[in-house]
Amino acid sequence: MKLVFLGSSGTIIYYMRFHRVVRTTYDREQDTFRAWFLIGPCLLLALLINGEFTPIEVCRIATVFVICQPSMRADNCTVLQILWTFSLYLEAVAILPQLVLLQRTQNIDNLTGNYILLLG
Repeated sequence: MKLVFLGSSGTIIYYMRFHRVVRTTYDREQDTFRAWFLIGPCLLLALLINGEFTPIEVCRIATVFVICQPSMRADNCTVLQILWTFSLYLEAVAILPQLVLLQRTQNIDNLTGNYILLLG
């Protein structure tokens, strides 16, 4: 199932970036949402609010990232846990740029409205 998810995600990204018909529908002037407003807090939350870590472990992990020691064997499980938690938080707010764009354009067709409704 993961392969299907990764394959479909890759196909969507390919079409959005490289397919000449789909690529021309992107309106840069309407898309002014800054993704860093979502990525930064999600990363911070992934470091701080994680069921697997105590605050002391979070400080130790941050030290490893800042120092960039080659011995990052310092718990690959820890890094994977942070990335997994980050992806969960980011997935929860990933629809916000689409909602902001729809609010700005005031152009919502049935298919888009149903898609947003079904996302929750």
